Amino acid sequence: MWSNNLWMILLGGIGGYLVHAISMKVSFKQRTIDNKIKVYDMIIAHWVRMRNFIYHSGILSDHNAYVEFDKFYGDSQTFIGEAALVSEDSVLIDDINSLNERLYHTDWKKLEHDKIDGQMEDIKKAALEIIKRMQNDIKRSTILELSDFLHIFSGIRGK
Repeated sequence: MWSNNLWMILLGGIGGYLVHAISMKVSFKQRTIDNKIKVYDMIIAHWVRMRNFIYHSGILSDHNAYVEFDKFYGDSQTFIGEAALVSEDSVLIDDINSLNERLYHTDWKKLEHDKIDGQMEDIKKAALEIIKRMQNDIKRSTILELSDFLHIFSGIRGK
């Protein structure tokens, strides 16, 4: 009789630990998803601001506009740094950064208007591909994988 009660207590403890650990893992994944959505949204918003600024600000001739554009670039680099913290896809982060660098380092002053349009169309196509990969990165975060369960079970034995 005592041994049955002892087994029930042991199984209850293990079950309670698993329920708690899985709920913590799900909560952590949800926060990761929320953070990815926030940071990817900010990166995309900055790309759009940079694009609009190039077309509408006088960056082609005004030094003060260039200083403001430089601030956009600095802010976007901050968000790319945040993305590197929340995403495990380093190739995606490198591609995001490359597109951002392309937006910033293209010498827009030297391009004719139709060449600017062509460059922007290429950048837009590349951005849309990267955005699809951002979406997939977020979707991958919604799945509990074997590594998540191994992480949970590693808590039982400690480190």
